[in-house]
Amino acid sequence: MSYKTLEVELVNGRVLPCGTEALPANGRGLLTLLESGIPPVATCGELSDRWSHLEKLPADEANALANDIEQSRASLPPLKSAWD
Repeated sequence: MSYKTLEVELVNGRVLPCGTEALPANGRGLLTLLESGIPPVATCGELSDRWSHLEKLPADEANALANDIEQSRASLPPLKSAWD
């Protein structure tokens, strides 16, 4: 069994590798979160102030994501009732 440790960065909930080595397409692993130095949001006003500075998806990428989610939901089989 082999192990590999990669330095990663979290950006808007996504894991990005920090080095030149790419992350595998699929896999399992452990992630240790280090203090970021950013204080947690305490009020809605603070969240509103930070929100305008967060990185946003470009419109075409956001639309592609929305379309992918919609197509994925449409392809799911209907839920079966636990009572059936």
